[in-house]
Order: sequence, then C-alpha cells, then structure tokens
Amino acid sequence: MYDATLVPTDGSDAAVAAVDDALEVTASDGTIHALGVLEDIPMYSTSGTPARDESDTAGDRERLSASVDRIVEAAAAAGIESETAIEDGVPAHEIVGYADEAGVDAIVMGKRSARDAAGDLLGSTTERVIQKAQTPVIAVPVGE
Repeated sequence: MYDATLVPTDGSDAAVAAVDDALEVTASDGTIHALGVLEDIPMYSTSGTPARDESDTAGDRERLSASVDRIVEAAAAAGIESETAIEDGVPAHEIVGYADEAGVDAIVMGKRSARDAAGDLLGSTTERVIQKAQTPVIAVPVGE
C-alpha cells in the first residue's frame, strides 16, 4: 500500500480506468492526488502566428475539472483523503514535476491498448512518464 498516490487525468477513458486501481493501492489513511493537465498546444492562424481559441480552452478546463472531481468523489466514497490540482503544460512534464514536488509514492495512470496507440509516432504520455519518473508508475490498461 502507498501512502500517497498520484492519479493524473485528461478525462479520457484510459485515465478513468486507473481510478479503481489507485484506490486499491492507496492506504486507507493515505491520500490520492488528482491532477488534471490541460495540454498546452498552440494553434496557428492562417498567418502562421500562434494563437489560442480561449473558448475551447474554457470548455476543456471545465471538462478536466469535472474529471478531477470524479476522482475526488471516488476517493471520498472509499474513505480516502484527496488533494487536487489542475496544471497547464506538457502532460508528462507536469505529471513528473507534480509527483516530485508532492512527494507521492506512486503514479497510477491509464494507458491505451497497443491497438489504440498504434498511430502514435512519439509514444504515449504514460510511456514518457515511465521513462522520466523517479517514483513507481502503475500503468493500467483500458479495455483489455
């Protein structure tokens, strides 16, 4: 059992799949850290100048916040305390940075099946976190 686990989410099915596993490996007197990461991807206007559609960002932030809230609700139902954060940036960097800063004992996160990720040229966020994290990473497959 871990005293402090980090459950990063982007609101995807893969992220949701990790919540039950995180609850199972977190001590009853432990803490679940629910971290939402809003990926900071610049959009380019026709002129080639970076721009961002703020209305899309607001909607994404609301969906991400709802996903973090679902993790908190699941932790509360299991009698486990929780802490929350929502960050902007590159997901793998934000997850590893938060894990280091908060001093969590493990990161529990979902991963897509090999079939779902087959089109990824650069690999998944979970793979990047596994490579960079100094703490154990539990990768929970979705749909397998």
